[in-house]
Amino acid sequence: MEKYTAIKEKVEKYKHMLDKVLTWRTAWDDSLKKFILSELKKLLKTTDMEATFSEEEKIKGLESISIKLGNRKSGIYEIADGNQRKDFFKEYGTMVYSQLFNGKVQVWMSYPFIEGLMEPRPPKLIGIYAPPEFNEDLIISNFESFLNGLIEWEDYDDDDPVSQTPQTQIGFGFNQNLDTEE
Repeated sequence: MEKYTAIKEKVEKYKHMLDKVLTWRTAWDDSLKKFILSELKKLLKTTDMEATFSEEEKIKGLESISIKLGNRKSGIYEIADGNQRKDFFKEYGTMVYSQLFNGKVQVWMSYPFIEGLMEPRPPKLIGIYAPPEFNEDLIISNFESFLNGLIEWEDYDDDDPVSQTPQTQIGFGFNQNLDTEE
């Protein structure tokens, strides 16, 4: 029976994980969702930042909370036929807390982007946490990471040309073929 010792330990570990998943899923419904919402609302009020909240509850066990900074005219526009002004709208970014299949919570953000001028940058993972890890400091840290991503996007420039790739370049004429073969 000694040859089964290691496998028995793994089975016990697996059963323990299944119990944790059930506990973590229950935690979301019982208190975690309310705690996250409360802390985020407190942060927004304290910082005087405008945002809206939305909750996705369609699929139970994979629910999410989103903080959306909204969209507005970007200040960029083109003049179309007949001197018609066509404004480009800017999405200002979103931070999401979403349940994973195992009851943990994934925190991620979407970057700002200007509709019609660029493709959105891929979302950035801020972190994955088990419900017992959540506290006020973690929410503040997640929000700070979100703000850092927004600031980085808004402060885009060419100070570090090494890290710039063609996919991150924005502006007039970016998508034009710049071949100058004669």
